[in-house]
Amino acid sequence: MSTTPEDQSEAIEACIDALDESIALLSHHPPRALAAALAVHLQAIIAVLHAEGECSAEQIRQWLEEIVRGACAEEP
Repeated sequence: MSTTPEDQSEAIEACIDALDESIALLSHHPPRALAAALAVHLQAIIAVLHAEGECSAEQIRQWLEEIVRGACAEEP
């Protein structure tokens, strides 16, 4: 799931921008609350992708592992 078709690059960038704006509006909430709320939404979105056959359970696991590695990577 880390490889993104080129035709989705623009849509992904637009989504990132919109999410950045939304997170800025929610910045008065504690980071843990924001993370929990985003996790609930991410779970629902991933469930839809899985149900529609867009990705397998193994692809989802790999994607989530990539996210964890990226989030927990030590800074140089």
